[in-house]
Amino acid sequence: MKILLSGYGRMGKEVEKAAIASGHQIIGVYDNDQDWDDKTELLQECDVVIDFSLPAEAPRNIIRTIDHHKPIVCGTTGWYDQLSFIGHYVEQKQGALFYAPNFNLGVNIFMNISEILAGILKDYPQYNPSIIEIHHTRKLDAPSGTAIALAEKLIKNLPQKNEWTMCEEGKQVLPHQIPITSIREDDITGIHTLEFRSKGDKIVLTHEAFDRSGFATGAILAAQWLLGRKGIFNMNDLLAKH
Repeated sequence: MKILLSGYGRMGKEVEKAAIASGHQIIGVYDNDQDWDDKTELLQECDVVIDFSLPAEAPRNIIRTIDHHKPIVCGTTGWYDQLSFIGHYVEQKQGALFYAPNFNLGVNIFMNISEILAGILKDYPQYNPSIIEIHHTRKLDAPSGTAIALAEKLIKNLPQKNEWTMCEEGKQVLPHQIPITSIREDDITGIHTLEFRSKGDKIVLTHEAFDRSGFATGAILAAQWLLGRKGIFNMNDLLAKH
């Protein structure tokens, strides 16, 4: 694949390493808004765009990519309030968008297992769920996109819960709420913990990413999978092939 990187921070550099190691070609980088205007030939030459930019930039980057009839894999989070508009735009233009709050295969398996667990515990409301996510201090959004996606999966399976809320660890919330605690510490790539607690016991699931290589590998797999497809996809579509 000929890959154009949108965003060249830590994740952009990690994707570059993973792509080269897998035999793919990085034909260029767009690292600021001006690059999209000055280097349009790169967008025309690439097979796919992989975006790890900033929340304020991602929707515009998706639109510009779709306007050039190129598929885009977006790992940027913090822009999902515009997802409905972007989704309609991609469908209208018959484009291809693969987005995910987390491209790590392990964390997506963790989320699927969490959804199964929630389906089992829906009949046992004495078990109350809570989510804790810990990331490095450079992460701009809180809660993490992964924590929000996890909470939304739980809400779909737990009739007694209909919203999530940010709160400090251990703080009481309303009975219909799922609390999410966000913690920022140096040198933490990403830890997500789901706990179902009753008065007598607790069930805990945790996923920890040791470095960013898993995210980058997942983004490359998503880009390969997206080629030749039209529509809007996420990690469930990729994992469904198994």
